[in-house]
Amino acid sequence: MQNPRYALLSGSYAVALCKDVDGLYGEPVPVPPVRYELRGCEPRGELARAVTEALVEGTAPLGTLDVEVPDGLWRLEGVRVLGARGDAVTVETTGAPRRRAHGPHPARCANLIRISPEPPPEVTHTEVTFLGCSPRGALRDALAAGAEEFGTVDYRVLAWVGDLDHGGEAGRITGWDASADHRGLVDLTVAFPRARLVPPQTREVWELFFGGRPAEPGTWRRFTGAARGEWLRQAARRPHGAPEISPGGTYELDGTDVVDETSFLCALGEAVYGPGRGPGVEAGGFGEQAGGFGEEWAGVTLVWHRADVARASLGVQPWLGRRPATFQELTDGLRKAGVRLVLD
Repeated sequence: MQNPRYALLSGSYAVALCKDVDGLYGEPVPVPPVRYELRGCEPRGELARAVTEALVEGTAPLGTLDVEVPDGLWRLEGVRVLGARGDAVTVETTGAPRRRAHGPHPARCANLIRISPEPPPEVTHTEVTFLGCSPRGALRDALAAGAEEFGTVDYRVLAWVGDLDHGGEAGRITGWDASADHRGLVDLTVAFPRARLVPPQTREVWELFFGGRPAEPGTWRRFTGAARGEWLRQAARRPHGAPEISPGGTYELDGTDVVDETSFLCALGEAVYGPGRGPGVEAGGFGEQAGGFGEEWAGVTLVWHRADVARASLGVQPWLGRRPATFQELTDGLRKAGVRLVLD
Protein backbone atom coordinates (compact mmCIF):
# COMPACT_ATOMS: atom_id res chain seq x y z
CA MET A 1 0.00 0.00 0.00
CA GLN A 2 1.37 3.43 -0.95
CA ASN A 3 1.36 6.16 1.69
CA PRO A 4 -0.90 4.66 4.38
CA ARG A 5 -2.08 7.17 6.96
CA TYR A 6 -2.55 4.82 9.92
CA ALA A 7 -1.08 1.59 11.25
CA LEU A 8 -2.63 -0.86 13.70
CA LEU A 9 -0.25 -2.88 15.87
CA SER A 10 -0.58 -5.99 17.97
CA GLY A 11 2.35 -5.93 20.35
CA SER A 12 5.37 -4.85 18.30
CA TYR A 13 3.97 -6.03 14.95
CA ALA A 14 1.86 -4.10 12.45
CA VAL A 15 -1.31 -6.06 11.68
CA ALA A 16 -2.89 -3.49 9.33
CA LEU A 17 -2.02 -0.43 7.26
CA CYS A 18 -4.98 1.86 6.57
CA LYS A 19 -5.75 4.76 4.25
CA ASP A 20 -8.14 6.75 6.44
CA VAL A 21 -10.20 6.76 9.62
CA ASP A 22 -13.71 7.75 10.66
CA GLY A 23 -14.59 8.74 14.24
CA LEU A 24 -11.08 9.21 15.66
CA TYR A 25 -11.21 13.00 15.66
CA GLY A 26 -13.43 14.64 18.25
CA GLU A 27 -13.26 16.23 21.67
CA PRO A 28 -12.04 13.69 24.27
CA VAL A 29 -14.57 12.74 26.94
CA PRO A 30 -13.07 12.66 30.45
CA VAL A 31 -12.96 9.27 32.14
CA PRO A 32 -15.72 9.04 34.80
CA PRO A 33 -14.19 9.19 38.30
CA VAL A 34 -13.73 5.86 40.06
CA ARG A 35 -14.10 5.23 43.80
CA TYR A 36 -11.89 2.86 45.78
CA GLU A 37 -11.54 1.84 49.39
CA LEU A 38 -8.08 1.51 50.87
CA ARG A 39 -8.67 -1.10 53.54
CA GLY A 40 -6.45 -1.98 56.46
CA CYS A 41 -4.47 1.28 56.13
CA GLU A 42 -2.64 3.41 58.61
CA PRO A 43 -2.55 6.81 56.87
CA ARG A 44 0.75 8.65 57.07
CA GLY A 45 2.23 11.81 55.59
CA GLU A 46 0.18 13.47 52.84
CA LEU A 47 -2.50 10.80 52.99
CA ALA A 48 -2.98 11.44 56.73
CA ARG A 49 -3.20 15.18 56.07
CA ALA A 50 -5.80 14.65 53.32
CA VAL A 51 -7.84 12.32 55.51
CA THR A 52 -7.92 14.93 58.29
CA GLU A 53 -8.97 17.64 55.82
CA ALA A 54 -11.66 15.40 54.31
CA LEU A 55 -13.14 14.71 57.75
CA VAL A 56 -13.48 18.48 58.27
CA GLU A 57 -14.30 19.70 54.76
CA GLY A 58 -15.99 16.60 53.33
CA THR A 59 -13.35 16.10 50.61
CA ALA A 60 -9.65 16.80 50.08
CA PRO A 61 -7.47 16.82 46.92
CA LEU A 62 -4.37 14.62 47.11
CA GLY A 63 -3.01 14.11 43.56
CA THR A 64 -0.87 11.02 42.93
CA LEU A 65 -0.91 8.21 45.51
CA ASP A 66 1.12 4.99 45.53
CA VAL A 67 -0.56 2.14 47.40
CA GLU A 68 1.29 -1.03 48.45
CA VAL A 69 -0.90 -4.08 49.00
CA PRO A 70 0.07 -7.78 49.24
CA ASP A 71 -0.14 -8.29 45.45
CA GLY A 72 2.16 -5.36 44.63
CA LEU A 73 2.44 -1.59 44.26
CA TRP A 74 -0.24 0.43 42.48
CA ARG A 75 -0.38 4.10 41.47
CA LEU A 76 -3.60 6.11 41.60
CA GLU A 77 -3.81 9.40 39.68
CA GLY A 78 -5.93 12.46 40.39
CA VAL A 79 -6.80 11.22 43.85
CA ARG A 80 -9.35 13.00 46.04
CA VAL A 81 -9.96 11.71 49.58
CA LEU A 82 -13.69 11.50 50.35
CA GLY A 83 -13.54 10.25 53.93
CA ALA A 84 -12.44 7.51 56.31
CA ARG A 85 -14.13 5.02 58.57
CA GLY A 86 -12.07 2.87 60.92
CA ASP A 87 -9.08 1.61 58.94
CA ALA A 88 -10.78 2.16 55.54
CA VAL A 89 -10.11 5.30 53.48
CA THR A 90 -12.45 6.17 50.57
CA VAL A 91 -10.85 7.88 47.59
CA GLU A 92 -11.93 8.99 44.13
CA THR A 93 -9.52 8.79 41.16
CA THR A 94 -9.45 9.76 37.49
CA GLY A 95 -8.85 6.23 36.27
CA ALA A 96 -7.82 2.68 37.02
CA PRO A 97 -4.69 2.03 39.12
CA ARG A 98 -1.44 1.28 37.28
CA ARG A 99 1.06 -1.26 38.53
CA ARG A 100 4.43 0.17 39.58
CA ALA A 101 7.79 -1.45 40.28
CA HIS A 102 8.60 1.03 43.03
CA GLY A 103 7.44 4.35 44.44
CA PRO A 104 8.47 6.79 47.15
CA HIS A 105 6.72 6.44 50.50
CA PRO A 106 3.70 4.32 49.44
CA ALA A 107 0.65 3.94 51.66
CA ARG A 108 0.70 0.38 53.01
CA CYS A 109 -2.73 -1.22 53.09
CA ALA A 110 -4.25 -4.67 53.31
CA ASN A 111 -6.39 -4.27 50.20
CA LEU A 112 -7.46 -1.92 47.39
CA ILE A 113 -11.12 -2.44 46.45
CA ARG A 114 -13.11 -0.73 43.70
CA ILE A 115 -16.52 0.26 45.11
CA SER A 116 -18.05 2.20 42.19
CA PRO A 117 -19.71 0.17 39.43
CA GLU A 118 -18.15 -0.22 36.01
CA PRO A 119 -19.71 2.33 33.63
CA PRO A 120 -21.47 0.85 30.57
CA PRO A 121 -19.25 0.53 27.46
CA GLU A 122 -21.24 3.16 25.56
CA VAL A 123 -20.17 5.75 28.16
CA THR A 124 -16.45 4.98 27.98
CA HIS A 125 -16.04 3.82 24.36
CA THR A 126 -17.19 4.73 20.87
CA GLU A 127 -16.82 3.12 17.46
CA VAL A 128 -13.87 4.23 15.36
CA THR A 129 -13.52 2.73 11.87
CA PHE A 130 -10.16 2.46 10.17
CA LEU A 131 -10.87 2.61 6.43
CA GLY A 132 -9.19 0.92 3.51
CA CYS A 133 -6.99 -1.42 5.55
CA SER A 134 -4.60 -4.07 4.32
CA PRO A 135 -4.49 -6.81 7.01
CA ARG A 136 -1.32 -8.73 7.70
CA GLY A 137 0.07 -11.26 10.14
CA ALA A 138 -2.21 -12.45 12.93
CA LEU A 139 -5.11 -10.20 11.86
CA ARG A 140 -5.04 -11.54 8.28
CA ASP A 141 -5.08 -15.08 9.68
CA ALA A 142 -8.04 -14.22 11.94
CA LEU A 143 -10.04 -12.81 9.03
CA ALA A 144 -9.25 -15.85 6.88
CA ALA A 145 -10.41 -18.16 9.70
CA GLY A 146 -13.75 -16.31 10.00
CA ALA A 147 -13.16 -14.98 13.52
CA GLU A 148 -15.73 -12.41 14.67
CA GLU A 149 -13.36 -10.26 16.77
CA PHE A 150 -9.68 -9.57 17.29
CA GLY A 151 -7.78 -8.53 20.41
CA THR A 152 -6.73 -5.07 21.53
CA VAL A 153 -4.53 -3.14 19.10
CA ASP A 154 -2.54 0.08 19.24
CA TYR A 155 -2.62 2.68 16.47
CA ARG A 156 -0.05 5.00 14.95
CA VAL A 157 -0.61 8.12 12.86
CA LEU A 158 1.76 8.01 9.89
CA ALA A 159 3.43 10.71 7.81
CA TRP A 160 4.72 10.54 4.22
CA VAL A 161 7.92 9.08 5.66
CA GLY A 162 7.76 7.37 9.07
CA ASP A 163 5.15 8.52 11.57
CA LEU A 164 4.01 11.61 13.43
CA ASP A 165 5.12 10.18 16.78
CA HIS A 166 1.54 9.86 17.92
CA GLY A 167 -0.51 6.83 18.85
CA GLY A 168 -1.76 4.76 21.70
CA GLU A 169 -4.21 2.03 22.55
CA ALA A 170 -6.98 1.88 19.97
CA GLY A 171 -9.01 -0.88 21.62
CA ARG A 172 -10.48 -4.20 20.61
CA ILE A 173 -11.33 -4.84 16.92
CA THR A 174 -15.04 -5.69 17.04
CA GLY A 175 -15.82 -6.13 13.33
CA TRP A 176 -14.70 -5.83 9.75
CA ASP A 177 -16.21 -5.64 6.29
CA ALA A 178 -15.14 -5.17 2.69
CA SER A 179 -14.30 -1.51 2.16
CA ALA A 180 -16.91 0.39 0.15
CA ASP A 181 -14.43 3.03 -1.02
CA HIS A 182 -11.19 1.07 -1.29
CA ARG A 183 -11.36 -1.94 -3.57
CA GLY A 184 -9.75 -5.12 -2.27
CA LEU A 185 -9.28 -3.70 1.23
CA VAL A 186 -11.30 -3.93 4.46
CA ASP A 187 -12.71 -1.48 7.00
CA LEU A 188 -11.96 -2.33 10.64
CA THR A 189 -14.25 -1.24 13.50
CA VAL A 190 -12.60 -0.65 16.87
CA ALA A 191 -14.12 -0.07 20.33
CA PHE A 192 -12.14 3.12 20.99
CA PRO A 193 -11.81 4.88 24.39
CA ARG A 194 -13.67 8.21 24.31
CA ALA A 195 -11.00 9.72 26.56
CA ARG A 196 -8.40 9.17 23.80
CA LEU A 197 -10.20 10.86 20.94
CA VAL A 198 -8.02 13.39 19.14
CA PRO A 199 -9.18 17.04 18.95
CA PRO A 200 -9.89 18.18 15.36
CA GLN A 201 -7.31 21.02 15.57
CA THR A 202 -4.61 18.43 16.22
CA ARG A 203 -5.58 16.69 12.97
CA GLU A 204 -5.14 20.02 11.15
CA VAL A 205 -1.60 20.24 12.55
CA TRP A 206 -0.79 16.71 11.35
CA GLU A 207 -2.14 17.48 7.88
CA LEU A 208 0.29 20.40 7.64
CA PHE A 209 3.23 18.17 8.57
CA PHE A 210 2.15 15.02 6.70
CA GLY A 211 4.41 15.59 3.70
CA GLY A 212 7.25 17.33 5.51
CA ARG A 213 6.71 20.78 6.99
CA PRO A 214 4.53 23.80 6.15
CA ALA A 215 6.27 26.33 3.90
CA GLU A 216 3.87 29.19 4.65
CA PRO A 217 5.09 31.53 7.44
CA GLY A 218 3.00 31.86 10.56
CA THR A 219 0.94 28.66 10.30
CA TRP A 220 1.38 28.17 14.06
CA ARG A 221 -0.79 31.25 14.62
CA ARG A 222 -3.88 29.34 13.44
CA PHE A 223 -3.79 27.10 16.49
CA THR A 224 -4.37 27.57 20.20
CA GLY A 225 -3.79 25.60 23.38
CA ALA A 226 -2.75 21.98 23.02
CA ALA A 227 -2.87 22.15 19.21
CA ARG A 228 -0.23 24.90 19.20
CA GLY A 229 1.90 22.75 21.50
CA GLU A 230 1.52 19.88 19.01
CA TRP A 231 2.58 22.21 16.17
CA LEU A 232 5.76 23.04 18.10
CA ARG A 233 6.41 19.37 18.84
CA GLN A 234 6.11 18.42 15.17
CA ALA A 235 8.29 21.35 14.11
CA ALA A 236 11.00 20.43 16.62
CA ARG A 237 11.02 16.79 15.41
CA ARG A 238 12.28 17.81 11.97
CA PRO A 239 15.80 19.21 12.40
CA HIS A 240 17.15 17.68 9.15
CA GLY A 241 17.80 20.29 6.51
CA ALA A 242 17.50 23.20 8.94
CA PRO A 243 19.96 26.04 8.34
CA GLU A 244 22.63 26.49 10.98
CA ILE A 245 22.62 29.58 13.14
CA SER A 246 24.92 32.16 11.60
CA PRO A 247 27.66 33.20 14.07
CA GLY A 248 27.16 36.89 14.70
CA GLY A 249 23.95 36.87 12.64
CA THR A 250 20.92 39.05 13.27
CA TYR A 251 17.41 37.64 13.43
CA GLU A 252 14.08 39.42 13.79
CA LEU A 253 11.29 37.91 15.88
CA ASP A 254 7.72 39.11 15.31
CA GLY A 255 6.25 39.19 18.82
CA THR A 256 2.74 40.27 17.81
CA ASP A 257 1.20 36.96 18.95
CA VAL A 258 3.74 35.86 21.56
CA VAL A 259 1.53 35.44 24.60
CA ASP A 260 3.03 32.33 26.25
CA GLU A 261 6.12 30.15 26.22
CA THR A 262 4.88 27.95 23.37
CA SER A 263 4.10 30.86 21.04
CA PHE A 264 7.50 32.38 21.88
CA LEU A 265 9.26 29.18 20.79
CA CYS A 266 7.13 28.92 17.63
CA ALA A 267 7.99 32.50 16.67
CA LEU A 268 11.66 32.06 17.58
CA GLY A 269 12.02 28.89 15.50
CA GLU A 270 10.47 30.59 12.49
CA ALA A 271 12.63 33.71 12.90
CA VAL A 272 15.88 31.72 13.02
CA TYR A 273 15.25 28.57 10.97
CA GLY A 274 12.32 29.42 8.72
CA PRO A 275 8.65 28.33 8.48
CA GLY A 276 7.62 25.04 10.03
CA ARG A 277 10.73 24.66 12.18
CA GLY A 278 11.20 24.70 15.93
CA PRO A 279 14.19 25.99 17.88
CA GLY A 280 15.01 22.59 19.41
CA VAL A 281 13.93 23.82 22.85
CA GLU A 282 10.67 22.41 24.19
CA ALA A 283 8.19 24.44 26.17
CA GLY A 284 9.05 23.82 29.79
CA GLY A 285 12.79 24.28 29.32
CA PHE A 286 12.81 27.44 31.39
CA GLY A 287 10.51 27.65 34.42
CA GLU A 288 12.26 28.70 37.59
CA GLN A 289 15.72 28.21 36.07
CA ALA A 290 16.23 30.16 32.85
CA GLY A 291 18.09 28.16 30.24
CA GLY A 292 17.61 25.82 27.33
CA PHE A 293 19.79 27.45 24.64
CA GLY A 294 23.06 25.91 23.50
CA GLU A 295 26.41 27.52 22.80
CA GLU A 296 25.56 27.97 19.11
CA TRP A 297 23.45 30.98 20.14
CA ALA A 298 26.46 32.90 21.47
CA GLY A 299 27.06 36.11 19.51
CA VAL A 300 23.64 36.12 17.84
CA THR A 301 21.61 39.34 17.80
CA LEU A 302 17.87 38.87 18.24
CA VAL A 303 15.59 41.84 17.60
CA TRP A 304 12.33 41.11 19.39
CA HIS A 305 9.60 43.29 17.87
CA ARG A 306 6.45 43.99 19.92
CA ALA A 307 8.14 42.64 23.05
CA ASP A 308 5.52 44.56 25.04
CA VAL A 309 2.94 41.87 24.19
CA ALA A 310 5.02 39.14 25.81
CA ARG A 311 6.03 41.36 28.73
CA ALA A 312 2.35 41.80 29.59
CA SER A 313 1.38 38.15 29.04
CA LEU A 314 4.13 35.64 29.79
CA GLY A 315 4.00 33.94 33.15
CA VAL A 316 0.79 35.53 34.37
CA GLN A 317 -1.75 32.93 33.14
CA PRO A 318 -3.42 30.55 35.61
CA TRP A 319 -1.39 27.37 35.88
CA LEU A 320 -1.60 23.83 37.13
CA GLY A 321 1.57 21.81 37.60
CA ARG A 322 4.68 23.37 36.08
CA ARG A 323 4.68 27.15 36.35
CA PRO A 324 4.90 28.86 32.95
CA ALA A 325 8.08 30.81 32.23
CA THR A 326 7.95 34.56 32.75
CA PHE A 327 9.11 37.18 30.28
CA GLN A 328 12.13 37.87 32.50
CA GLU A 329 13.12 34.19 32.58
CA LEU A 330 13.00 33.90 28.79
CA THR A 331 15.07 37.01 28.24
CA ASP A 332 17.52 35.88 30.94
CA GLY A 333 17.83 32.52 29.16
CA LEU A 334 18.70 34.21 25.86
CA ARG A 335 21.24 36.53 27.42
CA LYS A 336 22.79 33.71 29.43
CA ALA A 337 23.42 31.88 26.14
CA GLY A 338 25.28 34.93 24.79
CA VAL A 339 22.46 36.40 22.69
CA ARG A 340 22.48 40.16 22.20
CA LEU A 341 18.82 40.92 22.78
CA VAL A 342 17.17 44.05 21.40
CA LEU A 343 13.64 44.58 22.73
CA ASP A 344 11.69 46.69 20.28
